[in-house]
Amino acid sequence: MIERASEFGASAAVPLVGGDSTNMTAGDMLREAREAHGLHIDMVAAALKVTPQKLAALEADDIESLPDAVFARALAASVCRALRIDPAPVLAKLPGAQRPGLADADRTISRSLKSAAPRSGAGASGLPSRALLTVVVLLLLGAAVLFWLPQSAFDHVGAAFSRLSSSSEEAAPPSTLAAGTPAAAGMAVEPSAAPNALPVLPPPAAPAEPVAAAPAAEAAVGNDLIVFVARDESWITVTEAGGKQLIRRTVKAGETVGLTGALPLSVVVGRAAAVDVRVRGQAFDLTPLARSGGVARFEVKP
Repeated sequence: MIERASEFGASAAVPLVGGDSTNMTAGDMLREAREAHGLHIDMVAAALKVTPQKLAALEADDIESLPDAVFARALAASVCRALRIDPAPVLAKLPGAQRPGLADADRTISRSLKSAAPRSGAGASGLPSRALLTVVVLLLLGAAVLFWLPQSAFDHVGAAFSRLSSSSEEAAPPSTLAAGTPAAAGMAVEPSAAPNALPVLPPPAAPAEPVAAAPAAEAAVGNDLIVFVARDESWITVTEAGGKQLIRRTVKAGETVGLTGALPLSVVVGRAAAVDVRVRGQAFDLTPLARSGGVARFEVKP
């Protein structure tokens, strides 16, 4: 006789099973263990929170009366734990059990895979690496910055990219404007050479300027070498001799900008149709110089 303690709160005298139990079914083994503890089937069913009919079907090896084979194996394992007996022999008798050879092979493969698995990228506790956490935090910060930035910031970035692309597309060596034209009287202006050079014609009379911008332009003529009057939003870049930039920014509609610097002045005007230019007090027509995209490039020489 041996003493076995069950979860039902009592120790029962369990006789040693004599002989070979290989011919016993799983139900027979469960019933013998329960009866060895002196427990009624209703008491075990109440402790496991199942109906006595299901437990009786398991002890009778009536697996078809149970929901499925998985339920039968789970219930048998619960009974074994309650009665403190080894569940392996019982589960081996139930449907769905692996044959010994397949079970050993499966355990061997699992151990091999675990030993060969790389350990880099995660600590022993399974937590993600510090580099991965850093990347995640940076992505979250970037998303937060993009979410809280105002729309005007994106507009400025887009305008800057468009100006850079326009400048790279329109880059070309300047050529001298024909001297003696009415627009070039008293000055030397050198426009950018177009891919297909066209003859430079005398520009027409200066177009009528807006009434609001005319007084400002006239006031700046006497003091500044070159004056820009913006009739609509555009951008202007002026670089004097030596490579110093006098201006490189966007001008608003109605704005007047006058500049004086060391000659020659290299001038780039975006959206030339929206800007009126005066050089040494004389109106200068940008229409013959405007290329694709409306960008005009020229030089003011001594």
